[in-house]
Amino acid sequence: MKPPEYEKDKASTDLIKLHNEKLYNTTAAVPRKYHPPVLRHHRLATALAALQVLLGVAVSSLAVWLLIWAPNLRVRDIPYWSGLPLLMSGIMGLLLLCCCHKDYPGMPFGIWMFSVKVISVCMAVVAGVTCFCACVFALLHLIFLTSMTCEPAHVLNATCVCQDVQRTYHYADLNCPEVGNILTILLIGSCAANSIGGILATWYVFLHWSSRYTYLYSEVQNSDNKPIMFSNKLGDPK
Repeated sequence: MKPPEYEKDKASTDLIKLHNEKLYNTTAAVPRKYHPPVLRHHRLATALAALQVLLGVAVSSLAVWLLIWAPNLRVRDIPYWSGLPLLMSGIMGLLLLCCCHKDYPGMPFGIWMFSVKVISVCMAVVAGVTCFCACVFALLHLIFLTSMTCEPAHVLNATCVCQDVQRTYHYADLNCPEVGNILTILLIGSCAANSIGGILATWYVFLHWSSRYTYLYSEVQNSDNKPIMFSNKLGDPK
């Protein structure tokens, strides 16, 4: 005859197994849309990614205009090398935030979701660096133009040469009125768009960094040896 303590322990074990089985069936039936998001501030991150796409399109369009209008400008003044990373960063961010959810141990296809996350963060870092570089180059070009003398000043059918004591710029495709008006406006637009794009990309990377410990997972085994994942969302720090 088995002692009463054994019967009590067996009853407790059976109750725990039954509870775990019910909890597993409940969590398995939760629709995908209710799964925890990748980032804590999911809506803000989605808005940042969408704005990156819009600014990436704007900067890339500006770069195409400059390539067609003045193809002999220096490469650093044609911001295609900042517009394309910004556009790709926004697209990868939207793909991650709209199609993926928070990963957990044992998650199917978790490696693919992790790869998309890594690519998204890396593209945002590259976009931030290139945007700030393009912003600085455009700002320096504007500063140089304000201190230079451009000749011939009012001739429309001659190329423009701008110079000061230390440097000389020859605009082979532009005349001086175009340099003083249209090119200046485009450089201001490039500087503003790239600075905003750099801020958005940096903010997006910061959201990833601040969300790295948002969820903690623990594993419980049921009678079928299937893991049950519990998530505990940490509160915002005071």
